[in-house]
Amino acid sequence: MPSIRPIDPLAVRRPGRYSFAMVRPANKATALWVLRRLRKHGFQSLFAGGCVRDMLIGSRSSDYDVATDASPQQVRRLFPHVLLVGAKFGVAMVIHRGQKVEVTTFRSDVSYTDGRRPDAVRFSSARQDALRRDFTINGMFYDPLEDRLIDYVGGQADLRRRIIRTIGPPDQRFAEDYLRMLRAVRLAVRLDFSIDPATQAALRKNAASIVHISGERIFDELGKMLSSASADRAIGQLEEVGLARHLFGELFTRPGLWDTARRTVAMVAGKRDAVLCLAALLGDLPEKTICQIIRRWGGSNDLKNALCWLGRQLPRWLQADKLSLIELKKMLACPHFERLRILWRARERIATGRQTISRRLSRRMLTIEPGEIAPTPLITGEDLLGMGLAPGPAFGRIVKQVYDAQLNRELKNRSQALKFARNLIARQGKTRPGGDHKKT
Repeated sequence: MPSIRPIDPLAVRRPGRYSFAMVRPANKATALWVLRRLRKHGFQSLFAGGCVRDMLIGSRSSDYDVATDASPQQVRRLFPHVLLVGAKFGVAMVIHRGQKVEVTTFRSDVSYTDGRRPDAVRFSSARQDALRRDFTINGMFYDPLEDRLIDYVGGQADLRRRIIRTIGPPDQRFAEDYLRMLRAVRLAVRLDFSIDPATQAALRKNAASIVHISGERIFDELGKMLSSASADRAIGQLEEVGLARHLFGELFTRPGLWDTARRTVAMVAGKRDAVLCLAALLGDLPEKTICQIIRRWGGSNDLKNALCWLGRQLPRWLQADKLSLIELKKMLACPHFERLRILWRARERIATGRQTISRRLSRRMLTIEPGEIAPTPLITGEDLLGMGLAPGPAFGRIVKQVYDAQLNRELKNRSQALKFARNLIARQGKTRPGGDHKKT
C-alpha cells in the first residue's frame, strides 16, 4: 500500500537561494570548534539564543548559534569557508565539515521603519546585544568553556515561570519585526508555556500588522507549527490572539469553514505532517483560492498540486467505499493517497462519530495486490500505431480504455489487450489507409 510522499512544505519558489542550502545545522561539537577558534584569536565568543534556552530546559537543540565581538570580516579571515549572508547586520555563516554555524557580531539595532528589519546596526557589547533580542528566554548567553550562564534579561526566571515575555515593551518589540508575533505563539505552544499578559495584549493589538511580513517568512513559521504534534493548539492560539483572521482570511468568509478546519487539524496533528495539516486547513476552499494562498506564501508547485488534489478528493469521503476498482487503483497510485485516507477518516468521524466507511475501504484495499495498483500497460501507443490507428483524440481515448480494462481485471495478458484494442479501433472506424491490423 502507498506511503506518504515527503514534500518539503517550506520549499519556496525563490531563485538564488544561498549555496549553503544543503548544509546541515551544526551540532554542539562543531559550534564548540568555532567558539574555541574565535577565543584562540582573542575574541569573545558565546553560545546564544535558542540553544541556550534548550540546554537549560534539558531539550536537545537542533541548531547552535555563536555570538562574538569579532566583525563579519574578521570572522571571514579566521575560517576557510565563510559566507557573509548578512554582513551589514553582523551575520556570517561558518561552514565546517558539512555543517553551518551562524556567527553574529554583538550589536544594537539603530531603528526600524518597515516592521521587518533594522535600518542599520551598531556593533556593541554582549549586554546591548541581549537587549535587542525578541524574548527573554531567547536572550541569554552561555560560556561552555567556563560553564557560565550570562543572563541580562531575566530569561532564566521566565523559564522557571514557563512564560513567554518580550525583552522590553512588547509593542516596540513587535513593531520592530511583526514576525515575532508568530514566534511568540510557536514558542508558547512548543514549550507549553503561557504568554505574559502584556505580551498577549500587544499581540492582539498588533495582529493586523502581520500582513506587512513577506509570505515566505510567514510560511516558514507556519510550517514549523504545522509539522508538530501540537499543530491544533498552535492554530487555536493564533485564533485567540487575533492572528488567524489575518493569516487565513479566506476561512472566515463562510460560517463553519474555520470550525471544520480546526476540528480536522486537531484530528490529524499527531501525524506531524505539515502538508497534511495544510490540507486539513485549506481543503474546503475552492481550488483557485488554494492556489492563491500557496502563491501568496511562496510555496512550491509540488505543494500547491498536492493540496489541490487533496482538496478535490476530500468531499468524496462519503463514497470512499463505493469507488470503482479503476478509480480506487488510480487513487492508490497517487503519492498523497495515504494523506487523503487520514483526512477521510477525520471527516467521517466529525460527521458521524464513526469509522464505518473507512473500515470498509481498508478491507477493500487489502484485496488489491501492490503490483496491481499501477501495473505496466499490457500494450502501448506503438501497438496502436501498428494497428493503423491515426494519432488524434481517439488515440488517447483508446489507450485509456485499454489501460482501464487492465486495471479492472478484464484483461489478463497482452494477447487479450491487443484483441480488446482491435475491437475498439473497429468500432471507432478510424484507421489509417494501409494500416496493419494484425501486428502483435
